Amino acid sequence: MAATHLLDIARFIANSRLADLPPDVVDRGRLIVADCIGCIVAGVAPLPMRRLLALEQARGGEAVATVLGTAVQLPRDGAAWVNGTAGTWHDLDEGNLHTRTHAMIQIVPAAFAEAEAAGLSGAALLEAVILAYEASARIWRASDIRLAVHPHGTYGPMAAAFALAKLRGDGPEAIAEAASIAATLGVASSRQTLGDGATVRNVYTGHSGRAGFQAMDLRNAGFTGEHDALASVFGRIYGDAFDPAKALDGLGQTWWIRKNYFKRFAYGRYVHGTLDATEALMAKLGPRLTPATIDRIDIQTYFMAATMGQQTIRSAFGTRFSIPVAVASLIARGPAPLTDDGSAAFADPVVHDLARRIFVTEDKALTAAYPAQQPTRFTVRLTDGTVETHAADVILGESDLPFAPHVLRDKFVELTQDAWGPKTTQVWDRFAQLHHETNIARLCNDLRDAARSHGEQE
Repeated sequence: MAATHLLDIARFIANSRLADLPPDVVDRGRLIVADCIGCIVAGVAPLPMRRLLALEQARGGEAVATVLGTAVQLPRDGAAWVNGTAGTWHDLDEGNLHTRTHAMIQIVPAAFAEAEAAGLSGAALLEAVILAYEASARIWRASDIRLAVHPHGTYGPMAAAFALAKLRGDGPEAIAEAASIAATLGVASSRQTLGDGATVRNVYTGHSGRAGFQAMDLRNAGFTGEHDALASVFGRIYGDAFDPAKALDGLGQTWWIRKNYFKRFAYGRYVHGTLDATEALMAKLGPRLTPATIDRIDIQTYFMAATMGQQTIRSAFGTRFSIPVAVASLIARGPAPLTDDGSAAFADPVVHDLARRIFVTEDKALTAAYPAQQPTRFTVRLTDGTVETHAADVILGESDLPFAPHVLRDKFVELTQDAWGPKTTQVWDRFAQLHHETNIARLCNDLRDAARSHGEQE
């Protein structure tokens, strides 16, 4: 039998109902799911993803779950694998600085495939993903994880298993057993993939969904997990400690999903504060701010952002995880489309030259304020001797500095219009009201029809 703290979390999942959740939590969940869908649809289009999709089609099996943005169906675990990998391709998925997670993109691909294959309602899907988000985010938050570990693909198999077990109506003991097995199925997800710009990092989320299905199959076949897999895996393998009391504190009362953020730049979250500051200074200085007029830029920020202070990168994908390159690209080239792959900036010598004049350092006082605040102090020294500064304490898109209501809709439209064409805004409306969908299979059939009418082949 699983440890008591995991059983307590499993009881929370098994016994909670959508109708009993705080209305703002449900609203937040709908927006997060819709945002994830947009990220998946845009992410399935690049050539490496199309090749991955073709490999999955060649594997065969019962095609019952949709690859979002296409007319293709795959087996449940195959769809979760492709959709999950696509969901982080452009690094636009939501996250949560307070739990250090990107929980929903670990969960939605598997849960969506299960709900479609089983013909479940949007309300059932929403209920499962919100509860799985809360449970898995709490477990990761309660773990003292090593900096070298990237969170994707670590707690993700467990997060996906939580959702799948809820969708299948499992009781607490069965949920806990699936989670115990899934906790041991994570990958060696190296944070260095960000520094190297290695796109293998994107498959970690795809793995989460596929491994969630594997955990369910293993449990149903009679396999068992460790008694206290959370302490073993998160407290001794990925990290140095796991505090079950912290995971359970306020369970059912404090909802960490309320603290999530949304993205408007296709960059790692720790880059966003400096991009906000860059935009503010570009608006203030106008044509006076160019690569040629900049002597140097100094950025003081908190520790996690300072880890992305490298001035040189190795690949186009690496542009997403370098503050100097991101700032230089915005100043030299202007705003990029959400689906920009970074290749133009990577090939631009002006961007690289300016990036070498941008210096990022940690300010320990700013680190002390994180994550309640995400402070950035930005100083630009121009060649004419002018010094301009900007300071901000919260990144736009955090829960306490939210976007205007239309921003997420506009983001969704930009990400999905190539797949669904003129039906994109209608699809947004359906996902924004997901709890009213009576059958996810019917919704997915309409999505495949939209893809076919816009030229997508099966």
